[in-house]
Amino acid sequence: MSAFENELDRLDSSLASAQKSSAALVAAIRKARAAAQEGRIAEIERGLPAIRQMASDVAAQGDALAQAWRFDVAAHLGSDAYVAELGAAAAEAGLRMFDRDGKIYAFPLILRIEPRESAVRIGRKLERRVRPRALVEVLGAIQKRPQRFREQQFLDLIYRAYRSLAAAGWQDVQRGPGPVTTLIAVHEVLTRLPGSDYLLPEFGRDLLLLDRKPDLATRDGSRFEFVSSTIAKERKATPVTVYDEEGRERSYYGLRFVREG
Repeated sequence: MSAFENELDRLDSSLASAQKSSAALVAAIRKARAAAQEGRIAEIERGLPAIRQMASDVAAQGDALAQAWRFDVAAHLGSDAYVAELGAAAAEAGLRMFDRDGKIYAFPLILRIEPRESAVRIGRKLERRVRPRALVEVLGAIQKRPQRFREQQFLDLIYRAYRSLAAAGWQDVQRGPGPVTTLIAVHEVLTRLPGSDYLLPEFGRDLLLLDRKPDLATRDGSRFEFVSSTIAKERKATPVTVYDEEGRERSYYGLRFVREG
């Protein structure tokens, strides 16, 4: 077990002990109140000193708890050790997770560790449950939900971006293939608005999901084609890279649309 897990277990044990003591104190106070309400003097005289002692013990535990957590979470989350712990917890739970190019993939989820926030970003959501086994449970639950990716909406979105990059002459014709444009350029169009946080790995994941719907067409009947080798050689295009469920690398270079009339 890692130092992080050990420290969390130790803190949990201290909190459990304090909770038990606090519960006993509350029970003793409740009993003394009942005695006061009914005038059972002997019970009052026995109970109040015991309450005082228990309250002192609880206060001492509270003072100790104030010093109970000194772990450098930010440093640990920013280390390779945390990534390894997360991977081990995922393997134990049967969750497929891959660490590639400094990013963590649990398809279709892409994780970004945020050490300064003591959190992990899952897509756009900041997740505060960073204990490896707890985070893996969160990821597993998300993966089991029905997929909410809307391929048609995404296709129409990149079609609009593509048309803004394609030659004007092609936009007026009725049929045939349009010019090839790099997917890096398409992503740049999609992220021009200030504050856009549509990261390239997320774009790549969405391209992979779209690639699994080869018969999908735009609302005006245009179909999409991914182009790889030609544009890579001619333009030295930077690929949009993503990793699938098995950790296999998929690279997307260019795109064009074809109007079939």
